[in-house]
Amino acid sequence: MSALVLHGFTGNGRALLPFFDGAAAPDLPGHGGAADATSWSAALDQLAGALHGRTLLFGYSMGARLALALALRAPERISQLVLESGTAGIEDQGDRARRKREDDDLADFIELEGMERFVARWERHPTLASLLPWADRLRPERLSHRPEGLASALRQLGTGAQPSYWGDLSRLAVPVRLIAGAQDVKFAALAHRMRELLPRAELLVIPDCGHAPHLERPHAFAEALAAPWRHA
Repeated sequence: MSALVLHGFTGNGRALLPFFDGAAAPDLPGHGGAADATSWSAALDQLAGALHGRTLLFGYSMGARLALALALRAPERISQLVLESGTAGIEDQGDRARRKREDDDLADFIELEGMERFVARWERHPTLASLLPWADRLRPERLSHRPEGLASALRQLGTGAQPSYWGDLSRLAVPVRLIAGAQDVKFAALAHRMRELLPRAELLVIPDCGHAPHLERPHAFAEALAAPWRHA
């Protein structure tokens, strides 16, 4: 079975490859050597070209949001869907517009202030508080991206640019495994809600970690991936 791995914002898929033998892990738009992001829909078009046969699709954070959208677009090409620290979007249009402005403001900051100042700010993001012990390890990866690229990813692929998929979850018939860190209260709650709406979903909450279980508790994360599927 082929596998496609989608990384999170400021990351790259290579850090996730040890968990997925033989998987494809492309740089997402605006990251690494990839071209700038141009739109949410264009990113999905590009990623659809990486689906070969029936694919196990994994996404983390921003990658999880894209993976969910891709599975909704082409469920017949997905064998199993694994979402780590993901969300189906922001339902309220006003809240989504506010988030879009925040994403755009942060994109402007990246372009105006440069990568070092952005990364220093990003390390202090409340959602990423549990990752501070790994800041030195993650910093070179985060600094390796182009400011214009990351800015384009925020503007085009940020949560504010993502459509809300909450109303679409009930029609996604593929098996879905949701993974969240227990200390990541916001995303654990989102995962619980998604599990209730997805027809064939299971939720694994990993204790003693936050937004990035694969980094914070890699052995527990690997066990979560390897657990038998109840809805396969």
